[in-house]
Amino acid sequence: MYDWNDLKYFLAAVRHGSTAAAARNLGVSQTTVSRRIDVLEHALGGRLFERMPEGFRVTPLGSEVLPVAEQMEALADALGSRAQAHARSSRKHLRISTTSLLAVHLLPELAARYRTAHPEVTLEIDTRGAATDLVHGEADIAIRVGTLPPSPEVLRVRLGTSQWGLYASRDLIGICGVPTEASALADMPVVEGAGEVASIVPLKRLRALLGSSPPAYRCDSLEGLLAIIRKGLAVGPLPVWLASRDDHLVRLPLVECDTAAPIWMLSHARNRHVSHIDGFRKAATRYFKEMRHHLPDDQSPPLQAASSSEGFGPAATGKAS
Repeated sequence: MYDWNDLKYFLAAVRHGSTAAAARNLGVSQTTVSRRIDVLEHALGGRLFERMPEGFRVTPLGSEVLPVAEQMEALADALGSRAQAHARSSRKHLRISTTSLLAVHLLPELAARYRTAHPEVTLEIDTRGAATDLVHGEADIAIRVGTLPPSPEVLRVRLGTSQWGLYASRDLIGICGVPTEASALADMPVVEGAGEVASIVPLKRLRALLGSSPPAYRCDSLEGLLAIIRKGLAVGPLPVWLASRDDHLVRLPLVECDTAAPIWMLSHARNRHVSHIDGFRKAATRYFKEMRHHLPDDQSPPLQAASSSEGFGPAATGKAS
């Protein structure tokens, strides 16, 4: 009978091209990798690799074993993630995945209110912006703005609508005046997005408006974008819920960069009745309702399975937007 652990060495050797590279990746010696593969080959009754002068290649048996080993690896990873999620629930550890702007400008007040009612819960805030898989327990709650992929296992609450507009500081308006046409932006300093930030819809629209005109600044973080606009260095798009709370910022009467998309809170159905997770859902719903004048939304936020075909929503397994 083979040992699952030996399959990990086989997969590493296939993926990295040699036992030496596999050993470096796994943090063990090359001898260990070779020995574990030999044990696996003996258990399976055949060679998994053909040793060649230039290295090795996978045998027909190895080619048959490979997809099965990958499936077993995926199942083992899923089991581990679910066990971690269960452990967090058991010890009242709540992991929240959200965007950097929401984490900095909205979540602290919400977290403070929640911790007042649930001081025994440890809150972990994840703003990496990478994919967050609620199904496999990588987070307990996700708050996102973006496209919502269908998932019958994921519950969602609509918290409001995130609108974006074009903003400038009062100081910059005092120098350049208020542009009334998009063509006037060519005579003003403008900040564009860079990297992933450049793919956000209002920043893509701004780039299209500028045409061949170069920007004064490019920035690959929304926090940096906000700082540049607040400092009076440039014009740029910002979320209305954030900029409208700053008396130093003025929304420009140019609608070409205006966008709107729902903000959603996601959680897995298996956690529906976990008290400290349900407590956060209720606290978040109340808090965002208080913020509704900044996050206008005509829809009520019922709890429902995330199986809608709507075009907007937070990605349970996708990047923030």
